[in-house]
Amino acid sequence: MKGLRKAYRGERGFTLVELLVVVVILGVLAAVATLAVTKFIGSGNVEAANTELHQAQTAIAAAMADAGVGTVDATAAAWDGTAGVVEATSTAAVPVTYDAADYLMGRAFKATYQVDINGNIVAGTNVSWSKVTWSGNGWIKT
Repeated sequence: MKGLRKAYRGERGFTLVELLVVVVILGVLAAVATLAVTKFIGSGNVEAANTELHQAQTAIAAAMADAGVGTVDATAAAWDGTAGVVEATSTAAVPVTYDAADYLMGRAFKATYQVDINGNIVAGTNVSWSKVTWSGNGWIKT
């Protein structure tokens, strides 16, 4: 027993103040990191929404190009990516209808879009994204 006491004599642990300083520094670092990550989460929703908007516009353009026409068959008030809503019919001897939904690989949107007769998306209604609203010609962070 005396041998153990002699081995640890002169060695001391950390004081309470030193431990508290370390805990406070770690808390400040965690708070700063949390704020930085939260900023990126919000911008990710906007980027996802604008990517979906671009996919929708590309699908409409592809259907119109394959049909060889400059307009779609009718305006769409609330297209969510489903079939039979945005279509372009060719002017060939045997008309063929191209559906914009076929160019989306069967994916439904998280928003709905208003498509005019020229195939342009003129408005969007947010369905699923948090802190994202339509502004003129695309999605923005609110």
